[in-house]
Amino acid sequence: MTRVLIVGGGPAGMASAIALAQAGVDAEIVESSADWRPGGIGIALQSAPLRATKQLGLFDDLLRVGRPHHVIDMSAPDGTVFAELPQMNVNDPTDPPFLGMARESLHEVMVGAVARARVPVHLGVTVADLDEAADDVSVTLTNGLKDRFDYVVAADGANSAMRSLVLPDAPQPVFAGQVIWRAAASAPTGLERYTMMIGGPIRLGLVPLPDGGLYLWMLDSTLGPERPPRDELLEMFHQRLSRFGGHAPAVAAQLTDVSQVDFRALNWLIVPPPWHAGHVLLLGDAAHTTTPHVAYGAGLAIEDAVVLGELAATGIPFPQLAAQLAARRFDRARLVVETSLQLSRWEQEAGPPNPGAGRLIGETMASLAAPI
Repeated sequence: MTRVLIVGGGPAGMASAIALAQAGVDAEIVESSADWRPGGIGIALQSAPLRATKQLGLFDDLLRVGRPHHVIDMSAPDGTVFAELPQMNVNDPTDPPFLGMARESLHEVMVGAVARARVPVHLGVTVADLDEAADDVSVTLTNGLKDRFDYVVAADGANSAMRSLVLPDAPQPVFAGQVIWRAAASAPTGLERYTMMIGGPIRLGLVPLPDGGLYLWMLDSTLGPERPPRDELLEMFHQRLSRFGGHAPAVAAQLTDVSQVDFRALNWLIVPPPWHAGHVLLLGDAAHTTTPHVAYGAGLAIEDAVVLGELAATGIPFPQLAAQLAARRFDRARLVVETSLQLSRWEQEAGPPNPGAGRLIGETMASLAAPI
């Protein structure tokens, strides 16, 4: 039986563990954080990634914790809806085309699946060093323990230490020119649909979640990547939020403490193949980091894992597995990254929304509907 070490306990790492367990591979996870909690606040899964979750056995549990959205309302800053964007469904007609949920909910579903697959998870530890041999790799962990694995999956995120270790010449994440503000609140009475509000250099998303919850995101083209001082963060957030009417004031009234507000710079990355060196394979954000403009970052990682499991089940040697995975995934990942980056750049331009945005999104979603 093949033994695989997965570095990173986020969606990419957990999905990889589940997929490898289905393929009969003995995998285990190391996660550098001792407090195994997800980053961010809300998350969305498009129809094609939901198709991938069916292969991992996660779909029914995600339906239980997510809220379907069939249409996104596009509105002016005052809340007046000027367009409706139907969401594409590539699955069964009764399946949701788009599912929004709290990141904590996705995390809990995946943690449960990892536990059922009997995948060991080691918290507060990661890789300190690698010693490559002809047929496997010796891994020294930060707690001093050593072990041998047939290969290592580096699923440790956009700022992957594993990528820097094994592919030192690979590109690093680049600032996309926008930042994102996020917060969780209760959905105001009457807000039933995912609503996107266009306010010049600021775009606001209000995403109703199950049980009356709400995920707020705000894309901001007015700031650089540096995080504002903590004592200024809440005021800056409300200054930007105050340009919106409709349901936005009722949400803003709930956000009174800086601890409720998350601020992050948006970066992008696409690593050209190969995605492996020695016996280490990059996967998920470590290989491709996207801005959230087509809501596909976590979806790409889950799809990567499904392909990894399919290839692992064939029993092919690791170099061929790694090469085939990158060959199957690179163009799809590049499409998501480049489309998202173009949408981001258009949003940073002065003037009304770019008329080509809708067409680009439609063409991209049609391409992503193809099997992975």
